[in-house]
Amino acid sequence: MNKTFILHASFIRWKGKGILFSAPSGYGKSTQASLWEKYEKAEILNGDRAALRMKDDEWHAYGMPYAGTSGIYRNESAPVKIVFVIRKAGKNSIRKLPLPEALRYLYPEVTVHRWDKEFLNTIMDYLICFATQVPIYMLECLPEKSAVELAKTVLEYQKEDEEWK
Repeated sequence: MNKTFILHASFIRWKGKGILFSAPSGYGKSTQASLWEKYEKAEILNGDRAALRMKDDEWHAYGMPYAGTSGIYRNESAPVKIVFVIRKAGKNSIRKLPLPEALRYLYPEVTVHRWDKEFLNTIMDYLICFATQVPIYMLECLPEKSAVELAKTVLEYQKEDEEWK
């Protein structure tokens, strides 16, 4: 069975890897994606939703034909390197989320049929698998280049850094 679910997130590809910015509407997902496009030459593949699927033991994000208010959607994919949960703040800060907290922030952003218990349990299993295999960070940030620079420091110090060069 294919592990697949939909996450409310802006989806960019940077240096061949997928980066997701997840948050409720109006929190700055598209803004962060646009900043990465402007300052890091990232490609925005979707401004509002990403389909996430386990493929060859690795999670991949796929652009979807729904773009929300950004109007940006491309039928392309990338392996997911990281997820940033976005929150507006008066200054930039970042921290890795432990699994229970990551699930608390991501679950409301997953498209689920809450009336279908079996479907709900399946999606929760997929979400737990995803959140244990992909690093999830809280990025409290300003809508400016400094937020991009802070997020990049996390990417530069991850164990698989060589894949980014």
